[in-house]
Amino acid sequence: MAGTTSTLLLALAGLVTCQAPGRPRETGVPVPAVGDHAAYARWMVRSMTWGTMSTISTQASIAGYPFGNPVSFADGGTGNPYMCVSPLDSSVKDLQANPKFSLTLSAAQGRDAPAACAPESGRGDPENPPCARLALTGDFVDVTGGPEFNTAVAALNATHPTLSSWGCFQAGGSGGSHGFFLAKMAVKQAWLINMYGGAAFVDAADYYAA
Repeated sequence: MAGTTSTLLLALAGLVTCQAPGRPRETGVPVPAVGDHAAYARWMVRSMTWGTMSTISTQASIAGYPFGNPVSFADGGTGNPYMCVSPLDSSVKDLQANPKFSLTLSAAQGRDAPAACAPESGRGDPENPPCARLALTGDFVDVTGGPEFNTAVAALNATHPTLSSWGCFQAGGSGGSHGFFLAKMAVKQAWLINMYGGAAFVDAADYYAA
């Protein structure tokens, strides 16, 4: 009887773990309530350090098709994902033709992914709704020489110090041999799934106000 009870408790513990919202890396910021979608989206952006940038490709062989590419970013608490990119990069070439893009984040990223995201647990998966996922959609904006440049430098230097050696933080832009420069996404919408019940759509006003 005792063995059966222990097994049941362990199974229940595993079930609760897999259904708890998937959480990205902690940054000392309190985790918002699952139902506070705007705040949760902002928290994910502040907590994570990279995502997948998706653009409409200008490559001859796949022109007009979506193209995804990992990109490092940091928001410094502003809600704006800042990034250091090069005009030689395929994604940036796409953005020069069409500045609209998306940035996708998942709690399954990284070695500290929660059980809700882990297929090996037998209960989790990156597509499991409690494994939080966020897609930001917005416009690509060059911040070099603008009022946000120093904010972008501080945010990226705190989480991606290697970028300094690439020339990313040169005040005049055109850093290094690859011409790195700082840019941001001006968010238009946040699409979030962090629990069962379907996706939440957060508009820009609510996102930035959170």
